[in-house]
Amino acid sequence: MNDPIVWIIIVVFYAPLHFMLPVLFLFIVGDEAEAVRKQMIRRALIDAAVSMVVAFALAIVLVNYTQVALAMVVLILFMLAPFVRIIRNRRELK
Repeated sequence: MNDPIVWIIIVVFYAPLHFMLPVLFLFIVGDEAEAVRKQMIRRALIDAAVSMVVAFALAIVLVNYTQVALAMVVLILFMLAPFVRIIRNRRELK
């Protein structure tokens, strides 16, 4: 599992989901003004990028300790991280 090609394939499939789900959520349930929505999308993308980097760092460490299943759980759970800030920001706006 230390093969860089495997990690590249994982990133290629993981990144679109990680970035598009929060943005899609903001488009579907967002009823804010356009300027506020753009700011929230920008924040969600930054949160997604940071959480993706942290998730992959943890996953690589876990895979090196032969905890592949736990590494996949970490990757899936970190997909929820941008939603925490989205929900918190929406509560502050109301």
